[in-house]
Amino acid sequence: MNVLMCCSALSYKGGMVSVVKGYLDYAGKGDVRITFVPTHRDGGKLRLIACFALAYVRIMAMALRGRIDVAHLHTAERGSFVRKAILLRSLRRLGVKTVLHHHGAEFEEYHASVSPRHRRFIARTLELADANIVLSRRLVDMIRSKAPGARVEVLYNAVPVPESNPYYPDSGYIMFLGRLGKRKGTYDLIEAIRLLDPELPDNVRFLLCGDGEEEQVRALITRHGLWHRIGHVGWVDGEMKEGFLEKTMINVLPSYNEGLPMTILETMARGIPNISTPIASIPEVITDGETGLLVNPGDIPALTASLRRLINDRETRLSISSASHALIARRFSLPAAFGRLTDIYKSLHT
Repeated sequence: MNVLMCCSALSYKGGMVSVVKGYLDYAGKGDVRITFVPTHRDGGKLRLIACFALAYVRIMAMALRGRIDVAHLHTAERGSFVRKAILLRSLRRLGVKTVLHHHGAEFEEYHASVSPRHRRFIARTLELADANIVLSRRLVDMIRSKAPGARVEVLYNAVPVPESNPYYPDSGYIMFLGRLGKRKGTYDLIEAIRLLDPELPDNVRFLLCGDGEEEQVRALITRHGLWHRIGHVGWVDGEMKEGFLEKTMINVLPSYNEGLPMTILETMARGIPNISTPIASIPEVITDGETGLLVNPGDIPALTASLRRLINDRETRLSISSASHALIARRFSLPAAFGRLTDIYKSLHT
């Protein structure tokens, strides 16, 4: 089966691209052949328009030659959604089956902010797709509330899972892996670090790994005099990311708004205990006290207490680590996800 897959260029930072990279790496193991075409690149407006225009011409040429059985279009909100809507409509006219895969954490805010006419455009696009893939059961009703006629399938994000749990419980590193800023709870975490600082062992250090509001974060760390507690601020990838993950004792993501964060899946796959928030799809992965700890967004005392608990309680860390690794291997591994994705493709192609 020939599948077209589209999203931002693979050099782009973010969870959507991480998901696509996983599919591309795994696709060679099955009977699905994926052709990846990026429809968005970093840069100015002209560069973005040129990228999409060139991708559109290439994709239409492939479709006209009969080289696409299924088009798998990964989308977020706003411009990303509009670009995929244009592609979806054009491909349907050429008889290509289409899958719209929703990753946007702010899709509802996007829908609420646009005009009634644009909402009708969104609804019609959702209903035109042969399948809408969402990241959790909770999101099925979110899509159908906007487009009652939409076909919706649930497919959890997936990650590579080591065969044995590689967790190292005696490291002192605590990681935040995500875009730095208010939405991900970065400033709440810094305040929790400030409150905990006097009681923490000397070896405990925090790694704030992500792009975004790096300058503001560094300024706040300086203001509170916390550089002795924070070992890194900024994006990590490749060998540096792998090195940090090998040494991470706890991952913390106190977000206000999410879909299904790849950060949580990646760290749980390595047996790293997580502290996060009971929003969006996160409670479908983290059961409080069993596969992680959950605190309400903005509840800094609870976040502080959860950090204190996991830092001081090695047995709890080990218990959560074992349960986390087992859960991800069972439900969120690439073999499981790609098998489910292939079933969706085949249901459209037959």
